[in-house]
Amino acid sequence: MVTLIGSLAAVLTTACWVPQVVKLSRLGDADEFAWPYLAMLMAGLTSWLVYGLFRRDLPLILCNAITGVLVVFVVVVKVRGVRAHAPKEPAEATVD
Repeated sequence: MVTLIGSLAAVLTTACWVPQVVKLSRLGDADEFAWPYLAMLMAGLTSWLVYGLFRRDLPLILCNAITGVLVVFVVVVKVRGVRAHAPKEPAEATVD
């Protein structure tokens, strides 16, 4: 019963990221995610993943790995948005 509850919790917390990733895919913008939040979340997911590997707990391993991939997608979208909004450097003038 404990494994069932843990597995359900892992699946639900992983699945909750799917609508957010779908929204980000449509909008192409992840400005609402703070960098410290993403960094701490990824550190936590990585820690849970390592813990799951030590325990050989497949639901823990799979759900944290999948969520990690989804968070990496959010980071990629955020980086692209930052680059797109960065001020462009003026082209250097050439002297003829």
